Amino acid sequence: MKKIILSALVVMAFSFANAQATGSRFGIKGGVNFPNSSGDSHENETLIGYQVGVFSEIKTDEKFAIQPELLYSTHGVKNEFIKDGIAYNDDIKLAYLNLPILAKYFVIDGLNVQAGPQIGFLMHAEENGINITDHVKTVDFGLAFGIGYNFLEYCSVDLRYNIGLSNAVDFHIEDDSYKIKNNVFSLAFGYKLN
Repeated sequence: MKKIILSALVVMAFSFANAQATGSRFGIKGGVNFPNSSGDSHENETLIGYQVGVFSEIKTDEKFAIQPELLYSTHGVKNEFIKDGIAYNDDIKLAYLNLPILAKYFVIDGLNVQAGPQIGFLMHAEENGINITDHVKTVDFGLAFGIGYNFLEYCSVDLRYNIGLSNAVDFHIEDDSYKIKNNVFSLAFGYKLN
């Protein structure tokens, strides 16, 4: 796990160094996460989270850019289900170190569409206040896409949706599986430092 996180940090450091060398932009960002997690036949309710981190916008030409990011991201889901006549109420809260790498296409000046893969490394997980990090998968894969707008030269806003491609949680209760995929809407604001 430590090697994976270290590798992600090295990729970001290389990207940021490349951004400085090519005249591309480096910045910080933060925002709100609205999960829409999918599971196995349970009623899911959103537990809103947040994200903070850094990004680099590396322009390849006037219309295209690559944007790697490193984000600390939290969200959760409240599950309600009945098993053998017993009602269960579970609040599951997750925290990840996410590394999305997005391709951006500028439709018009400032307005862009973006898409790319995302890998997340589990930092913490809890269920009803109890640490369950050992029972949650340590790596999460997703596909992110959305729209963004650059304004006031140094500011940007992104509206993004991440589709979870892998099961984040994989519990077995007797013969039943309990699975959740991390699907998350996010609204984030960025500030370019150079």
